[in-house]
Amino acid sequence: MKFAPRPENDFRRFYDLYYAECRTRFPRIAAIAAKWRFEDLIPGLSDFDTRFIVQDGLTFRDWCDMSEVVGQVHLELCTRYPHWARNLEHLPGINLTWSELTDPASFYPEYPQWTFYDTADPPRLAQAQRYLGARPWGAQDEIFHLKKFCLFYGRYNRTIDPAVNLGPYESKYPLHSRFMHYFCPPLQSALCLLLKRPVAGKMETVRLACEMFPEPVFKEMRDAVERHYETPELCEEPGLTHLEDRLEGALEMLRRRLAPELTVVPDAARGGVAQWKAALDAAPVNPAQRVFDAARFCRLMKGRLKFYGRAPAHFDSIWPIENELLRLKRSFFDIPFGVYWELRAGVKLKDPATVLDRLAEGLLTPEELRCTREFVRLTPGHWEAGRQKQTALEIAEVFDGFFSALTKVTQSVSELSQRRSSPCA
Repeated sequence: MKFAPRPENDFRRFYDLYYAECRTRFPRIAAIAAKWRFEDLIPGLSDFDTRFIVQDGLTFRDWCDMSEVVGQVHLELCTRYPHWARNLEHLPGINLTWSELTDPASFYPEYPQWTFYDTADPPRLAQAQRYLGARPWGAQDEIFHLKKFCLFYGRYNRTIDPAVNLGPYESKYPLHSRFMHYFCPPLQSALCLLLKRPVAGKMETVRLACEMFPEPVFKEMRDAVERHYETPELCEEPGLTHLEDRLEGALEMLRRRLAPELTVVPDAARGGVAQWKAALDAAPVNPAQRVFDAARFCRLMKGRLKFYGRAPAHFDSIWPIENELLRLKRSFFDIPFGVYWELRAGVKLKDPATVLDRLAEGLLTPEELRCTREFVRLTPGHWEAGRQKQTALEIAEVFDGFFSALTKVTQSVSELSQRRSSPCA
């Protein structure tokens, strides 16, 4: 098997330019973070999982403007630098204000794992990092990481992660997908659960696993990444199938190690992952947290969809659009609006769209209701072949009105949840 040589690592040049372009057009962006450390970014194969921190006080309209701006930056950089297509795979995921980053009520266990690459406000960043570093491990962290472990547990699904926008490095993607996308996340969460602290970074996770466990697959993973996956014995059959066997076996070993350490699952040692999932589904979760967990990518979604719909010819946006269409309605409508109705009326709904008129009474304007109806119509979880880009742009056209409705629902859920938990309620 012939491999394209590893490219120059220009991630630093990329994110410096990306951050500068976004801040120039939207100066209230105050810091750029990423889900992973610099050493975890594999040139030619990794996308840059950006997170933006913005100044306090952004309104709904400000978020809409920022979404438009950042989507335009993606489009222009992708056009000017075709070799960065993979880096620009998607707009930033979770985007927060400084206050949200350090508010205990809105804490999300992923935050301590982020790497901050640059900021316009070093004192505020230092304050945030002190807060995140001092926060004690608790049940919320355990539930978050156990859910992630259970989500990825099992055999690798060969249909789930197609090679997109990889150019000459596509032959290396089977290993990158298995190791870094679908084995490292549950491994990282397992180590967090065992060590009872956040573990930041993929390669740090692998190094810790090499120290903690005798199974050779962890060193095999480390060595393959260091060689930029130029390991033909793993890329071709039967080597690839045997590798999947070893990865599946390692996850089972981790499951056995985790069982006696868990506190949020009763009798965890007696049950398997199916029982763990059932216990996690039944565990009480703050309604506002349920809504955030579902809709956490909403703030820049309009820009993401417009970028995909207008992407240059060399950027394959069809699969990314389809991936969003599979989850948009459930994440942005079904769960948030369903939680709102459950708190307001005490009724669980299978499909909140069936009571949308009643749900909107006293909450949404006619325009917000119209845009919400259109959003629901355009996101049924399936799509017409050949119309993916057009559908993405049609959703983007009504997204501001829908996002205004979602913002109201989210705020109402938070208020209703606080009233419920108040001892005077």
